[in-house]
Amino acid sequence: MTIHSGDIKLMASQRLTDTTDGGGRITGQEIVSGEHNGLFQDISDLDRTYGVVSMRKAFLAVQTDDTDTYRGAHIIVQVPPADPNVGLCLINTRDHHDTRANARDVLERYLARGPKWRGFLYDTQLEGQRAIRFFQRVEVRLPEVGETLVLVGNEGKAGEFEQYVRVLEVTQQLAKFQVPGVPEFTRNVVTCKLADPLRYTFEGEQPTPYDVVTNVKTALRETVVADAANYFATTKLAEAVNLGAMQVRAKTIFTQIVPSARTETPAVDLTAAGEMASLVDSGKGLVSFSTVVSIAPSRGLFLGTGVKPGTLTITIGAAVIIDKGGELVVAGSVVGAIDYGRGQLEFNAQCPNYGAASKTISFWPASRPSRIADTARIDIKANNRGYAYTITLLPTPAPGTLTVSFMAQGKWYDLKDNGRGELFGADRSFGTGIVNLATGSVMLTLGALPDVDTAILFSWATPVNYTNRSNQPISISKSAWQLPHTGITPKSVILTWGSGQTANDAVGDGRLRGDITGTINYAEGVIILDHITLPALGQEYLAQYQYGEPVTERHVEPGRLSTPGQVGHLSITLDGAGGGATNLTPGSVHVKFNALYHKFDVDDQELVIQTRDPVITLLDDGQGNLKDASGNTLGAINYAAGTLHFMPDGSAPLPKPTYAWVTVGTKWVGNNQVAVQRWTMTGIEYHNTAYTFPDGEGGWVEVTYRNNNSALAQNATLTAQALRIDVTPGFAEAILEGSLRFTLGGEVYVDRQGLLYRNPDPETGSGIQAGTIDYSNGLAVLSDWAAGQTAQPSLQSLATSFSAQSVDEVTFRTPGAPVAPGSLYISANTASGRRIEATADGDGYFTTTDMDGRVNYQTGVVTVRFGRFVTAAGNESQPWYDVDQVGLDGKIWRPISVVADTILFNCVVFSYLPLDADIIGLDPVRLPSDGRVPFIRKGTTVVVHSTRKSAFPLGVSAGQQLSTGRTRLAHAHVEDKNGKALATTLYSVNLDSGVVTLGTPLDLTGYVEPLYAVHRIEDMSLVSDVEISGRLLLTKALSHAYDPADTYVSSALIIGDLWARYTNLFDQKAWTNVWSDFLIGDQSTAQYNDTVYPLLVTNRGALQERWAVIFTSSTNFVLVGEHVGQIAVGDVNTDLAPINPNNGQPYFRLDARGWGAGWASGNVLRFTTEAAGAPFWPIRTVLQSVASQDTDKFELALRGNINTP
Repeated sequence: MTIHSGDIKLMASQRLTDTTDGGGRITGQEIVSGEHNGLFQDISDLDRTYGVVSMRKAFLAVQTDDTDTYRGAHIIVQVPPADPNVGLCLINTRDHHDTRANARDVLERYLARGPKWRGFLYDTQLEGQRAIRFFQRVEVRLPEVGETLVLVGNEGKAGEFEQYVRVLEVTQQLAKFQVPGVPEFTRNVVTCKLADPLRYTFEGEQPTPYDVVTNVKTALRETVVADAANYFATTKLAEAVNLGAMQVRAKTIFTQIVPSARTETPAVDLTAAGEMASLVDSGKGLVSFSTVVSIAPSRGLFLGTGVKPGTLTITIGAAVIIDKGGELVVAGSVVGAIDYGRGQLEFNAQCPNYGAASKTISFWPASRPSRIADTARIDIKANNRGYAYTITLLPTPAPGTLTVSFMAQGKWYDLKDNGRGELFGADRSFGTGIVNLATGSVMLTLGALPDVDTAILFSWATPVNYTNRSNQPISISKSAWQLPHTGITPKSVILTWGSGQTANDAVGDGRLRGDITGTINYAEGVIILDHITLPALGQEYLAQYQYGEPVTERHVEPGRLSTPGQVGHLSITLDGAGGGATNLTPGSVHVKFNALYHKFDVDDQELVIQTRDPVITLLDDGQGNLKDASGNTLGAINYAAGTLHFMPDGSAPLPKPTYAWVTVGTKWVGNNQVAVQRWTMTGIEYHNTAYTFPDGEGGWVEVTYRNNNSALAQNATLTAQALRIDVTPGFAEAILEGSLRFTLGGEVYVDRQGLLYRNPDPETGSGIQAGTIDYSNGLAVLSDWAAGQTAQPSLQSLATSFSAQSVDEVTFRTPGAPVAPGSLYISANTASGRRIEATADGDGYFTTTDMDGRVNYQTGVVTVRFGRFVTAAGNESQPWYDVDQVGLDGKIWRPISVVADTILFNCVVFSYLPLDADIIGLDPVRLPSDGRVPFIRKGTTVVVHSTRKSAFPLGVSAGQQLSTGRTRLAHAHVEDKNGKALATTLYSVNLDSGVVTLGTPLDLTGYVEPLYAVHRIEDMSLVSDVEISGRLLLTKALSHAYDPADTYVSSALIIGDLWARYTNLFDQKAWTNVWSDFLIGDQSTAQYNDTVYPLLVTNRGALQERWAVIFTSSTNFVLVGEHVGQIAVGDVNTDLAPINPNNGQPYFRLDARGWGAGWASGNVLRFTTEAAGAPFWPIRTVLQSVASQDTDKFELALRGNINTP
């Protein structure tokens, strides 16, 4: 007996419903081709209004009374529903007994738990809420619109529960928090509106300055694509293909699995490249200290300062813990993790308990500022699409900052630097890479081929704007007081303290000498003492001095001298206000005047570091000389006459950025891949720059003095309550928060958000608040110190910043996609402060005077460069000129540098309305937001097939032939006018020639002419590559030409060979009520001899089931199936042949002669029967729509081979 086409049937499951128990086992009910509602019910008005997902379980069954093999069985959707708003796809759970609830769970497992979000749920989030709040550091990215997160309560514990939530809208607010004993800190509080209400109450946390929460109540996690289900569907061919072609283009590779209704979500005033935290070297050497703080599982350790990757060592006896790519490692085992930016260590369950043993900790300090990211891209086209890519990024990325993003099959994937130049994704299958942190070269190996017409995006932070100042000497500790009076008389100041210690200004030059040194500003009455050893907190100094009321005069636009030797000097004659301008008190004159720097030209090409015009101070040395802060003599005073003159012009070093053209990616121009170059800031240089007095332009001179009027004696007590340290002497640079670490008097001081802390505790991270730091001018003011120790501080870590960051090109992606056409607006400020702006046109292009670029509305990728094309001739001397960049039209691109922080954009992102899972029949949150899933992937088997109908002329006769016009047919049959298939005895088909011959004799009773020959050609091939555009690369050449008008591309649900059989027969001494494919306990003494007496099964009768023959005595037994239960009793003297009620045939036949002797009560014979059939789930998705026709249908093809060579 062989298998005929009529023996392959589509059988119904127990319940063809959308209830949770829908599906189940196979029945004897055949689903007959062509019958209305044979599988799915009609579509209701509500289904059309809201959308619905219907799932049915069916079986491909081989119905023969033997065990012939149906080879290579597979199923395709041969013809989809004609209504474009009704989709059909197939999935395979490979479970003969599962229900809709089980299949739905498989279907919804498109997304799975990913890495932990770098933030924590903020306080309790109640069941029923449609929004969640969480807090995170400012530099952490925000969730995207449409992104799915997962909340896991009691993760890893008994009673764990979870909910996947989709983000519909994101808002953020910077908030300040205060924790007792810790300075005020700032966190970003993020609110996400959700598509569905919370189904549980999730407990959250309270903000902490260290971002460490032990025993987190609710874990907040990202999601990754698990894609547990494979989907199979069909689509039209998009382009005609010829015989021999090895690629085709399908109309789409996605099928609609969830109905979705699109809405629009605005995104306003977003930073283009986003902020990124970069690690900056801020140390001058290794910092070491010893502690006995406990290192054990679930414990933390705080270093007080950030850490340079690869420099940490913790020595505990013979054990040494080191850092490696963000992990803490001892003897090759990972025992924890390190946050380099905060200097925070967390130890995991694998960490040994080192207890209170002595530990020596050593590391190189670093800091982690947040700045706008640098960006680059590689455009992807068909001819450069692959797995491996290289690029050189300049300026070079800082460790741990590079993120590489690429799109594969419509989904974005990220690879991130782990701090030591290794790039990994949340899952290793996403790809890997290496970045050389010294040269900026990147080598990537992607885990999937990127989609054509997208781009690989690179974003990173760079240390180019920062300088390590830890090697610079800093000032000695000083005390400063304001005396109760101004106008101090020179040579009158005497300080006394302690046991007879004194200091005075006997010389009258503004300097204090004696047991301590310092300075006195006579005009302002300010005393500054330079300490050699640190005074006791509260130390009192008695100051004796004389004073008189000072006079201050302001002279506007004074004239210059032309006297030889004094040419250009400003000349001032005091006007005597306040008691006379003659007989000035030596040492009392104090001069201030304004000046203008000769700045570098401010234009749109280069960002100039803005500096304030200086106000310069000159002091009277008591000898008739006016000197600047460096002690240089710039002028003179005639005390008796009340006149003075000085040179108001000079020079000072100013910082200036350096620029260069660097290649930051590639783009396509026609069919040519060309380099993308950017006019990039590469560093900072100091230039000696002139300053001059603004003659006639608002210049002014302010003179404070005393004349020799009567002086009054005064005493004052000065108390040492604060010490001052200038940590950036000689540099007008801002300090990076978190980078300052210095020692003073054997104590360690670190900064946190403008406050100074002494000796931070390694166990808790807290320290003694000991002062403040002004980040803008580098002045540290201490309120707590160790008396009697040396007063000279020593820097261990310090980094400074020069200026704003400038760029002339940026690549980024919007916070969601697709983007509404014409909605993207972008603006920026040039280096000179000029605002430029543009809105993309309907095709996505920016074509304004100062901006050029494009947005891909489908992917959300935006590339913009700032500048314009100008005539190259005449610009050869410009620093941005490059002869290789001159076009055929004689034009060259002139870049415009814009301040990166000012690049903002607005857009409208398409998102999808939340739909009730109970109504649509599927929870959409764990599926893509647009409801589409791929049904063709790399490695998928596809069938390219074309079906046509050729008509017989009216009045056919026996033996009449019809040529279909096509050869090498895969299938043909004849049907009548109403689509009723003729019996196969009434015609024959020559598939090779494509000729159909009607039978002789020919009885067409019951059929209506005209007759039609329905014929199909096809090719079956593996897909070696898939593009999101629908382009498929095949492993076999096509044997036919195909017209898109009647050709479909179907993915095949592979089942494999089907035939009935039994497997896994074994005996067991006792039945344990556990269905196992392996022996549990001991074998029985007796055995069934299936070598001589094998079980007999048929394709028609066998059921997919595990069976147990359980003896109730030495001869009697009961038959129990895992799913069908007890269905028979028997004995060893009678063949066992239980009947399958679906078809009246035995499930199997167990020959009585195989039993032998020795069976005892409780013994079990276990075996499994394998059915000649396979379950699958057709899924119908109805979108929100109006019905396009009264009736509709789809076709499934149950395919396989018999007797093929």
